[in-house]
Amino acid sequence: MREKVNQVIYDWASRLIKSAKIKWTLFGDIEGQIEDNRSIIFMCNHASAYDIPLAFVAIPGSIRMIAKKELFKIPILSQAMRTAEFPSIDRQNREQAIKDLEFARNKMKSGIRIWMFPEGTRSEDGQLRPLKKGGVRLAIDTNAIIIPLVMQDIQHILPDKKWLKMRFNQQVNIRVGEAIDCRNYEVEDRHELSELLYNRMKQLLERRDSSF
Repeated sequence: MREKVNQVIYDWASRLIKSAKIKWTLFGDIEGQIEDNRSIIFMCNHASAYDIPLAFVAIPGSIRMIAKKELFKIPILSQAMRTAEFPSIDRQNREQAIKDLEFARNKMKSGIRIWMFPEGTRSEDGQLRPLKKGGVRLAIDTNAIIIPLVMQDIQHILPDKKWLKMRFNQQVNIRVGEAIDCRNYEVEDRHELSELLYNRMKQLLERRDSSF
């Protein structure tokens, strides 16, 4: 079932990328930084409605986003998301949060790679916004490996909520940074880890050379 879902998601995302005529290049190593049997969380900047489909096309593995809990209340969509193994973390309800965390942990152990936008909301100008602590806390709680990455200039394709300003034939560079092993951090270190992640993402976003 997972492989079928992966293919459905990939086909959907590919059609969107092709329809917008997006040209993209991936810089950096992903698989070489991933250890066997480790939980993986990709942390990426968020500047366009197109960064989600591009993630599904460009990044290898079974990628799933952390979904908003409200989406699981929508008929049909909620069932589809559960079938596709999309996790959600309800931090407002401690009992549910524990169950959600365990679900996410088990999915990562089974091979799901989590994708998160730690800024929380889209950046209108493409600049990196301050990071929320939720993603870092999840990474610490699950002893995950964080792989920071950024999508440069993706905000030019479709600025936030500006559908009439859609641009085609745009080049997007996806840059992968050095992985962070969260086994080296405790919950009380989350501010330090968040600052490290922010700095690595910011450096990637500002980089303009063509090297890997």
